[in-house]
Amino acid sequence: MGLELVGRVSRVTLLVLAPATVGGGLWAGWAGASGVLAGGLVSLASLRWLARAVARADSPGAGGWRSTGLAAGLRHLALFGALAVALSAGVHPVAVLGGLSLLPPILIGLGLRAARLAP
Repeated sequence: MGLELVGRVSRVTLLVLAPATVGGGLWAGWAGASGVLAGGLVSLASLRWLARAVARADSPGAGGWRSTGLAAGLRHLALFGALAVALSAGVHPVAVLGGLSLLPPILIGLGLRAARLAP
């Protein structure tokens, strides 16, 4: 996954996240808006963190599978912790799922487009 694709996916996700957050607010008030925003930002943080880890693991002198496995575990712990904090703060859980669901179709669509345009 190229870092330029990650940057493009990040920009599009943030552009889609803004009206989705407003929609969540209209649907379920403050809890809905903050839930969509939290879910979208957690999924975006996960993608960017994973892309950096892949770029680092691909570089010469990488720490090998042990450091990669530890980093993946810490990444999951941090992101699930962020979701737990958001849910305990009172955000709407369905809105969180809505925010988490924004990234996959954007990533697939832009990835397919980039593959089609590749020489």
